Amino acid sequence: MSELEAILSASLLMLIMIDPSDKILLVSFLREDFNIEDIRALILRANLIGFVLLASFAVAGQIILQDVFHIDINALRVAGGFVLFKIGLDALESGGMFTLKKERDILALAAVPVAMPLIAGPAAITAVITLTAEQGYVVSLTATAIAIALVALSMFVALYMMKSVNKTALSITIRIIGLFIMAIGAQMMVEGVVGIYLLMTSSA
Repeated sequence: MSELEAILSASLLMLIMIDPSDKILLVSFLREDFNIEDIRALILRANLIGFVLLASFAVAGQIILQDVFHIDINALRVAGGFVLFKIGLDALESGGMFTLKKERDILALAAVPVAMPLIAGPAAITAVITLTAEQGYVVSLTATAIAIALVALSMFVALYMMKSVNKTALSITIRIIGLFIMAIGAQMMVEGVVGIYLLMTSSA
């Protein structure tokens, strides 16, 4: 696989992990209570914070796990896969991944809960650390930047071009994405278990 193909594949993975459909639903809720200028500022700030958080985990996540806590990447795959499976199951059952609390200041929502955990959530954090371990910093950081840009674009499209959002259709989309996240989580757990088994048998 060429580097370009690796970046495109990783970008698609990160896009699924972040899930733009949930962010479009968020924008539709915010439009009921806030003006467009405030929501635009929220989108820019939240996605910037989300990128900084994910980039930080991409750069330092593996170092912290392996050098500080001495956690093998295969153990991360098992634990992260379980988390992804749970997140996907919740999305599949409920048709949503967030609960929005009323706030007088919309920008108070930018860091929490929009940037984290809606953008830089457990699924995306696990994915970006794994990508760095498997394919390096260039692929993981580039894929994260592309995914974040597409998420921000989808939110702006929802803000300016969609007068009303079909919440039923979005709920169905979120459930479908939840199924994909469950499958990715299951695959990560299997790969982690196999990796641990091979490591144990090779050292025996």
